[in-house]
Amino acid sequence: MKNTAPLLVVILLLSATAAGLAGYNLLAGKGGPSHEPGSFERVRDFAAALKANQLYKLSAEQYDRYVQASSLSDSEKARIDFNTGNMLLDQVADYEGALAHFLRISDLYKDVDPEILKESRRRAAESLEKLGRSGAAEQQLIQSSRLHASTGATEIPVDKKDILASIGERVSITRADFNDAWNELPPYAREQAYKGESGKEKFLQEMVSLRLFAEAARRKGLERDTEITRRMRMLEESLLASKLLQEEVTSKVSLPDSDLQMFFQAHRSHYVEPAAVEVAHILTADATGCLAARVLIEKGSPFAEVAKLLSKDPKTKDQGGKLGKIQQAVPPVKSTTDFDPLDVVIPGIGKNKECAAACFALDQPGQLAGPVKTEMGHHLIQLISKTPSREKTFDEVKSQVESELRMQREEERRAQLIAELMKTHKMRIFPERLKD
Repeated sequence: MKNTAPLLVVILLLSATAAGLAGYNLLAGKGGPSHEPGSFERVRDFAAALKANQLYKLSAEQYDRYVQASSLSDSEKARIDFNTGNMLLDQVADYEGALAHFLRISDLYKDVDPEILKESRRRAAESLEKLGRSGAAEQQLIQSSRLHASTGATEIPVDKKDILASIGERVSITRADFNDAWNELPPYAREQAYKGESGKEKFLQEMVSLRLFAEAARRKGLERDTEITRRMRMLEESLLASKLLQEEVTSKVSLPDSDLQMFFQAHRSHYVEPAAVEVAHILTADATGCLAARVLIEKGSPFAEVAKLLSKDPKTKDQGGKLGKIQQAVPPVKSTTDFDPLDVVIPGIGKNKECAAACFALDQPGQLAGPVKTEMGHHLIQLISKTPSREKTFDEVKSQVESELRMQREEERRAQLIAELMKTHKMRIFPERLKD
């Protein structure tokens, strides 16, 4: 039984071949009149069978015979030749054969679908590029662009003085193109990479280079590369999703002043100037070293001199041991049970709640705390200055309130939209399969 399937395939292919040859004989006048019912269809079906079995060149020959002998309209012949040309180009890299089919569409047929005519010229250009004839490929693309312009595609007229660069007869970079791309640049990029009077000229040169590379890639047919199409699809989905969110979420969130005031009052602890301290430290290897430093300071030695003498911190010992300013954390808008105002980064030390607690426990400038142990060693800490927390007024933080309330409303609307779409489309998610 295992050998039955291959045998059936052979039998079916031979049957299709026989039927196709019979049809061809009819078309050629060798087996009866050429108008016998079904004769054309048998050749067409034979060509399709050859294509299905990956006999592409033989399939192309049969499609050619079908086109030449049948009474199809020019429009239908063009469609078949276009598909045949694509098959030869993509499946067997027969660039000359493919080119012949694409040129036949533009040179022999009338009343051809404009889209097929335009695409046939583009694919002819690709075939020519593969054959090393870039100049001829460019001419085909010029004809394709002219056809595009003559088939009702609306283009905004551009004044010659607004064309900043032209590439052949087809592609130009207009002032509008340049301004759109320039405005997309982050301000820091314009300042750093394109600074001064020559900056814009440099950017234009880069746009030209990019356009030339892209045009060369299209002539090679790289826009159909699997990786390119995958990334283009992802980019398209991202842009479409962004546009939908703009229309269905962002534009539908309104923030009257009363809502802003209410949100501000509900989160007063969030809108504060937090308490802050400025401190210095002396780092020693053990607690004994800290205690020795403390004795010297309490006897009148300046903290900065003791730090320079005893501190093991090379970054601060010569700057009087100064660590800088430390601010307490501000409660988030969304309350959490694990919030701790002392969960902050201490310059030069990192996050250490015990050290932060010791710093904020000091009240008077010059007051000492320690030794406090961290991963770095033991610290003797001195308070330089302390600033208490302060509640800000609504006017001070209005723009911040608006931004945070908008973010919250948009998150809520976005979650609602996702739930609606998932229900409508019966979406199911299987996160457990990520572990497979």
